[in-house]
Amino acid sequence: MISIDLSSNTILITGAMGAIAEHMVKRLSAAGATLVLLDLKSEAEAAEVLRAWKIPDGTYVYHSLDITDSQAFTRIIDGAFERFPALDMVLGHAGGCGLHPFATTSESEFEHIFRFNFLAQVVLTRTVFAQWMKRKTPGHIIFTSSYVARVPHTQIPAYASAKAALENFARCVALEYAQTGIRANVISPGNVAAGSSLKVFDEDPAYREFVLRVSLGHRNSPESIADAFVFLCSPLGKEINGQILSADYGSGIGNRL
Repeated sequence: MISIDLSSNTILITGAMGAIAEHMVKRLSAAGATLVLLDLKSEAEAAEVLRAWKIPDGTYVYHSLDITDSQAFTRIIDGAFERFPALDMVLGHAGGCGLHPFATTSESEFEHIFRFNFLAQVVLTRTVFAQWMKRKTPGHIIFTSSYVARVPHTQIPAYASAKAALENFARCVALEYAQTGIRANVISPGNVAAGSSLKVFDEDPAYREFVLRVSLGHRNSPESIADAFVFLCSPLGKEINGQILSADYGSGIGNRL
């Protein structure tokens, strides 16, 4: 059995209190990583959740944050680097939405979904890359996308468009920063039986039928997505750059709703 040791790594994770993130946090903590966790939950709420997840005290720090607040986001990231100068991995995991048909989605709501799922990741990247360039750190950023970035669906136009933008953005910065040693990759789940994916699956019969048809009745487990993150964070993935790793039971292979 392969043993993965991340005890020399400090990893920042956005959206760290979510249903998929639970398994990411547990696995990365078990591998020995020091974690910087960001999410909307209050510090008291997060501490209770992390105790339930059995994440040891002293192995993580937590910040309550709305990542669409660019100034606060930048300030917390810069502070994390001051505390952990060797911070070398960042997981831009925050994202998601429910159903939002185009005709009934207001301009402000559309923009908020796009900002949350894409533009906040740009702020994250800009701030983190500036720190890595200054410190000459060959860092690695990994974003969470979705197979809907490449397989259009009804009722989620802002979300699907944001994820498509995120995937292309990741490839652009991977290419632009390749000579520095900084890497950017993306993990693209299919329909995960947890979080916002579960909400859409439960609420939209057409989407549910599509998911079950194209993936032969399978849905991704949150554990499988966490395993993909651990792989890319580990030395096993050290030569992977600018890639979209699709953990989706094949549902992203050219299918359409």
